[in-house]
Amino acid sequence: MSYSAVLLGLCQFLFMASVAVGISFNGLVGEDLAPSPGLATLPYLFITASTAALTLILPRVFAALGYQGGFMGGAFMGLVGGLLAAWAVWQASFVLFCLAGLLIGIYQASALYYRFAAADAVTDPHKGTAIAWVLSGGILAALFGPMLGSLGLHLLEREYVGSYFLVALLALAALPVILFSRLPARQLADVERPPIPLAELLRYQQIKPAMVFCAGGYAMMMLVMLASPLAMQGCGFGAADAASVIQWHLLGMFAPSLITGRFIGRFGPQPVALVGCVVLASGCVLAWLGQALVNFHIALLLVGVGWNLMYMGGSTLLTQVADSYVRGRLQALNEFATYAVMTVTAGVTGWIYHQLGWQLLVATAAAFVLVILCVMLVRAWRGPVAAR
Repeated sequence: MSYSAVLLGLCQFLFMASVAVGISFNGLVGEDLAPSPGLATLPYLFITASTAALTLILPRVFAALGYQGGFMGGAFMGLVGGLLAAWAVWQASFVLFCLAGLLIGIYQASALYYRFAAADAVTDPHKGTAIAWVLSGGILAALFGPMLGSLGLHLLEREYVGSYFLVALLALAALPVILFSRLPARQLADVERPPIPLAELLRYQQIKPAMVFCAGGYAMMMLVMLASPLAMQGCGFGAADAASVIQWHLLGMFAPSLITGRFIGRFGPQPVALVGCVVLASGCVLAWLGQALVNFHIALLLVGVGWNLMYMGGSTLLTQVADSYVRGRLQALNEFATYAVMTVTAGVTGWIYHQLGWQLLVATAAAFVLVILCVMLVRAWRGPVAAR
């Protein structure tokens, strides 16, 4: 595997470790600071909204500045966002906490392209494996991210302030790694090429299944993930228990990356993504069956595994497009669709949880994923996806 993929995997670890803190505590902090419990997950909406807004312009940013310049700018925004989040918690300001999410979302938007930078550095047969190496950086993040967040929980006088300081330190640590990485260059000539109309992009056979798997899987995974700390608090479990469940969830999200690339190479991206639908729905069903701590742990683990298979399958479909400029536009469209859907999901998760409760929420997620499975099976039966 290339040197670039290894370093980008380390960058992914640092990014996902900081994200783990946000996933574990964002809803709990939001519920404490928000004027209404239904707005508990609103701060996460700001993260996903800024990510979605940037996905469409980042290919041109990378073409002009290179991957290295874009990644360093994103990590710097993560540093500032973590510091602002810590200050917001210290001041008990819901507004500042939401604004911090905007900056962290910029970091997230740039980090989404770690896997594409790794894929650009290798030949076609190794692209799936390169993506898997980058996503496997989340394995270490799953082990250490929630642990670091729990250590920072009571580090300072006010709860959670130390945890968000750690978010800033992790983003800071990514800067020298990016600086000394040898990253592939984007084609500067692409900046001069005219934009491709949306209707033409949608005619590429890879884009629709990629968006369904990535956006649909990510949205349902996020719905369950963001609601789980709130549900656990309602069942009498503490913040440390929520961090432990998120740790299992992140392991499910990224540990399969060690072998998912090989499965994609052997069976193809679509069959792997379809299996992911089944696994994600199974996790939701297990969460519906009981609210013991073990149910939360195993259910969130399965939801993470299902997301991994769906997301990697969908992402690999887009790497099959030969033209680098078109591939970049399709990747941007896919990321925008994914994070636009996630933005809506993040904004309404708190309200859905308080209106429906945990069991109806996870039942809804399971039903939605099963609909995706049926639609994509029918589409696959009519004809396989071919590269254009």
